[in-house]
Amino acid sequence: MAKKITKTKAKKAVKAAKKHPVAVIIIVAILLIVVIAAVVLYFVKPDLYHKHLGVGAHTYTEWETTDATCNKDGVRKHYCTVCGEEETEVIPATHAHAYDEWKIDIEGDCGNDGKKSRQCTDCGEKESEVIPATGEHIYGEWSTVTEAVCGEDGEKVHTCTVCGEEESEVISAPREHDYTEWVVSKEATCGEDGKKTRSCNICEHEDIEVIPATGNHALGSDNICTVCGYNANGATEFSIHFLELGNGQAGDSILIDCGDTEVLIDAGSQASSAKTIKNYLKDYCTDGTLEYVITTHGDTDHISAFLGTTEAKGIFYEYEIGTLIKFDYSNKTTQMYNNYLNAVNVLKGKGTTVYTASQCYEEKDGAKRQYYLDDAHTVSINILYNYYYYNLDKNDENNHSVVTLLTQELASGNKHYLFTGDLEGDGESKMVDYYANPANSKSAFDILPKVEVYKAGHHGSRTSSTAKLMKVIQPKYVAVCCCCGQPEYTKENANTFPTQEMLDRVGVYTDKIYVTTLATGFPPKDENGNYTAIKKTGNTSMNGDIRFFIKGDELELKCTNGNTILKDTEWFKNNRKWNGI
Repeated sequence: MAKKITKTKAKKAVKAAKKHPVAVIIIVAILLIVVIAAVVLYFVKPDLYHKHLGVGAHTYTEWETTDATCNKDGVRKHYCTVCGEEETEVIPATHAHAYDEWKIDIEGDCGNDGKKSRQCTDCGEKESEVIPATGEHIYGEWSTVTEAVCGEDGEKVHTCTVCGEEESEVISAPREHDYTEWVVSKEATCGEDGKKTRSCNICEHEDIEVIPATGNHALGSDNICTVCGYNANGATEFSIHFLELGNGQAGDSILIDCGDTEVLIDAGSQASSAKTIKNYLKDYCTDGTLEYVITTHGDTDHISAFLGTTEAKGIFYEYEIGTLIKFDYSNKTTQMYNNYLNAVNVLKGKGTTVYTASQCYEEKDGAKRQYYLDDAHTVSINILYNYYYYNLDKNDENNHSVVTLLTQELASGNKHYLFTGDLEGDGESKMVDYYANPANSKSAFDILPKVEVYKAGHHGSRTSSTAKLMKVIQPKYVAVCCCCGQPEYTKENANTFPTQEMLDRVGVYTDKIYVTTLATGFPPKDENGNYTAIKKTGNTSMNGDIRFFIKGDELELKCTNGNTILKDTEWFKNNRKWNGI
């Protein structure tokens, strides 16, 4: 129905237009004018369209800004100049403080830190930093603590005025002492050191020097020294005995017999050896007194027979001991060592004079470096230098060994016999270096000379009797206190006593090498010649007691089981090689 009405109206309109054409033209013209006017007005006055009809873009003012700060957002906004609409934008907070300049709160100095701070101008946040101490002291004037004098530096100090830190400096001695001439206060004699002194003209410092004993006797017409009584008409007889100790264990016990004076160096190798030693001593020490006893170091194989057993009293308890010279240091904590210390205290209580080796060498507290064994003052024991008298060796007890030189004075020249205990290579080296400087010798007898007889260090170990020592002493005879070939401590045949290395070094100078005891009942050997087990074997005599009897220039060897030299024994031929002279 609606379609029919629309068509009807349209037909009517057409008919009306045809009936009134001018009216149609006027209406169209009016509409055209209105359209044109609207278009012109849009371009000429667009604000009217934007303001009243919302047509067209906004015309904004400049942005108005409120700045963001470190912890607060900012904002900016502007307005449309036509319609007044406002547009805003957020400016995010900067999160970065706007600090002012640093201000010093506490000044730093030489020893104390300072502090500085600054503040954020936006939020008021404060930041502080440490100002490190400068480390540069502000010192006052120097003041003298000790004046420098000739030969001796002085000392001066000054103090920091800020922190009180004190700094010192040496005031160098302006010059050496201005000494007077030497004045001899005690003349040296053939067997006793002398002394000379001088003093500084400026500071009165006194300088003292030892005048070594001359070693030259002042013989009268009767060939007797007018100073010390040395008799050049006939040399004193004495003997040296390296004892076999009755078991298969290495150990030392050495007797020096000189008339009515006996010296015993060590008493090993076991406590039960006391019986063996006493049986031997009874033919020499007939008065029950050992004038001198030397304990070289604290190992059991050197001190045990001094203590003995319940069945056999020890040497310390069987004999009167005149003077005991003992080692200075020990690492030992064993019961045997503690018993030894107790026994030494017992000896002191019975009147024995006890010195350490260092006391003897330095001649302190009544001790002497040299002790004569005869009235004629021709045979003496001399305590030699050892670095380890004064320094503890934490790793090796052996280096603390007391070193003894037996010296025989003859008209033809002195002869010497050396006993080093168990001194190892390091101790030997330091001793050689010391005596290489003649200025270190404190007397004519404080020397390391060539020797007639040498007791092999540490039972013939590879770690002793070094080439360095052998080159100096060049022994003619060597006595080894051990059980030859005993595999008690090692399977390696070459390292059983006496070792191949030791024999090679000694063999450069002599083949006269003698050993007290021989092991028996050896375990089997492997294809390399080494033992298949560590085992303490039986024992028998090799040379037995090794004995040297000396009168003047004559030395006679009388071993209790024959004088066969080591390289000629069956044991040597089966176990060692001779690479010596």
